[in-house]
Amino acid sequence: MDCNRITLLLDKYWECATTIEEERELRHFFSAETLPPELRPYRAWFMSPEAEILPPLGKEFDLKVLQRISREKKRRHLRLFYSFTTLVSVIIILLLVLLLTSSFMIEKNCCV
Repeated sequence: MDCNRITLLLDKYWECATTIEEERELRHFFSAETLPPELRPYRAWFMSPEAEILPPLGKEFDLKVLQRISREKKRRHLRLFYSFTTLVSVIIILLLVLLLTSSFMIEKNCCV
């Protein structure tokens, strides 16, 4: 097997981007008797019994993921709404302060 391909698959594996087939290919490669010296340290990782066990996701997995995405979208919308209402409140307060100070300045200048 091509060592360059295995190196690329290892990089993908450490980034959690491999498919199940690519992980099986890595396990098959590391089960060989002869390995390049630079890849020997990884043998124990891919030959452990836990490496072969892939738990089934179950039927409700997709539903749970979609529900979580939906909750996150709702939270994002709420945060945006709260930020917007805070901004509007600050603008209104600033306008009121500006209006009051300007009317006070006009009254003060008129009476003098």
